Amino acid sequence: MTDANDLTRDSDVVRDITVIGAGPVGLSAAFWAGMREASVRIIDSLPELGGQLTTLYPEKWIFDVPGHPRILAKDLVDQLRQQTLQQFDVPVHLETTASEIAWEPGPGDSDHEFVVLKTNRGELRSRAVIIAGGHGAFEPKKLPGYDMTPWEGRGAHYLVGSKEEFAGKRVLIVGGGDSACDWVINLLDTADHVALVHRREGFRAHEITVNQVMQAAEEGRIDLHIPFQIKEIVGNGTIERVHLFHSEDGTTEVELEIDAVLLQLGFKTALGPLKDWGLEISKGAIVVDSLMKTNLPWIWACGDITTFEGKLKLIATGFSEAAIAVAQAIHSLRPDVKLQPKYSTNTGVPGATEGQP
Repeated sequence: MTDANDLTRDSDVVRDITVIGAGPVGLSAAFWAGMREASVRIIDSLPELGGQLTTLYPEKWIFDVPGHPRILAKDLVDQLRQQTLQQFDVPVHLETTASEIAWEPGPGDSDHEFVVLKTNRGELRSRAVIIAGGHGAFEPKKLPGYDMTPWEGRGAHYLVGSKEEFAGKRVLIVGGGDSACDWVINLLDTADHVALVHRREGFRAHEITVNQVMQAAEEGRIDLHIPFQIKEIVGNGTIERVHLFHSEDGTTEVELEIDAVLLQLGFKTALGPLKDWGLEISKGAIVVDSLMKTNLPWIWACGDITTFEGKLKLIATGFSEAAIAVAQAIHSLRPDVKLQPKYSTNTGVPGATEGQP
């Protein structure tokens, strides 16, 4: 993986494809580029590989990746890293944000243009760009009705880098969606005690997860406070106690002894600079056709950042979209190359290392 400081060296190279986004779909796109023997680089504004899998829930189980009955998000990222970066020479530039896009003439009398990405670390040129930026830029939603800012870094958390951060602690999880319920279950074997507070009676999580939470509450393994909201947090330097009030009867209050509050209220997403590039946008997503082509020349997109009729926002379908986007980009660059890639069972990996078929 290329260090961000080496971007100036890579800027002298015109690559076949630049992939925007180092999440699972971006890594998959780079893999397919390698399989088609195309030169490729990856850029991402985040400091680590993996996109939301790394930033939001590295230690949560994923159950819908084909071939894996279940796999931790961080382990899926590591396997994708091995599959892509360890098999192909793919420079990765992290903490690198593409703010502007432009086109310039190709070499000689070629009618193909180069796509120029203007980043915070310099310009990068390629013959095509594949946008695989997940949901785009994202940030945690804040707690309505109570300012948690004074407690951030002092016991209030929005993200979980490692479950061990909560080892032996009394944790209050706030929220009623999938992430809140998932973390209730995931922290049962790590935290000293887990409580869940939600301001409404109903949950927005998957039914099976809600049932697991309810069962844990019935068994006395967690405390469930619904419909309640945070009224006040008390502590000397760090969180020590949380006062809750009933959402429908403000006179009913509960006091909890708590070491950490994990806020799982969802995330605000935005396209960031992409929204100013001239891409066709619908409801905050990039419109693509059935070939993953955008309305801009030499630009394809895949993964959760895209929208089209019948769109499913799943990692599995994102992998498929990445393969289509790469195949179309390569065919557009080299019309003599077939759309259908050769089967890896027959070809192995191009430029295979010793010991590979």
